[in-house]
Amino acid sequence: MKTGLIGAMREEIQLLEHDIENLEIHEHGVRKFYEGTIGGNEVVMCLSGWGKVAAASTATSLINLFNVDQLVFIGMAGSLNLNLSIGDIVVADQLVQHDVDLSKLDGFGTLKPPFHKKFRFQVRAGAQRRALEAVKQFVYNLHDKKYPGINPEYLPKIHIGGIGTGDQFIASHKGKERIHEHFPQLLCTEMEGGAIAQVAEDYGVPCSVIRIISDNADEEAHNSFERFLFEDISKISVEIARLMFV
Repeated sequence: MKTGLIGAMREEIQLLEHDIENLEIHEHGVRKFYEGTIGGNEVVMCLSGWGKVAAASTATSLINLFNVDQLVFIGMAGSLNLNLSIGDIVVADQLVQHDVDLSKLDGFGTLKPPFHKKFRFQVRAGAQRRALEAVKQFVYNLHDKKYPGINPEYLPKIHIGGIGTGDQFIASHKGKERIHEHFPQLLCTEMEGGAIAQVAEDYGVPCSVIRIISDNADEEAHNSFERFLFEDISKISVEIARLMFV
């Protein structure tokens, strides 16, 4: 199985480049695609950049240019749920594009959208299971002190649930409440996963999304995000990514 591995930022996955054997680097448009093997498993890694369009473009390229069999996204997210703490890890069971609103068209019974009416996408059981196994192994390894480069006090909880996607960095209680009002099932919010899920469904390719909570999507979100970004995020996300190829 060939995996298309995506991260929005260099800090989230780029260190994994050193693990790729038989590395070939391809340039298409503005992006570089790092192709090779990890532990005998085929992988193509790419940085998407922020936002739904960037994520969708990257996912489509991985499918059409490299014939990947599955898509995996790993990165950071803002919490929408009081039960989540900064550093906790969320494995998606569904991806919802919370900024798409077609409610005003509901009264037009004869108007049928060409593809999707509801922009929510379930994660296939197999893809979710593989992601969850990698995250669980990562946490087990943390307990066994196998990562000297990661703060030994870091012992995250694992959550399975809905992840919301929108083209906004949510940084206010008002913004959080607006999303929660319409989508109370969502655990966290980010800017790429739902777009990747839509592309994956269009092409019949499984996808999984793993998010590490970097902030509480409130007025302190920017500062929390920056602190988390420049502390442990690359070590955490890369270790989880490695475990996807064990």
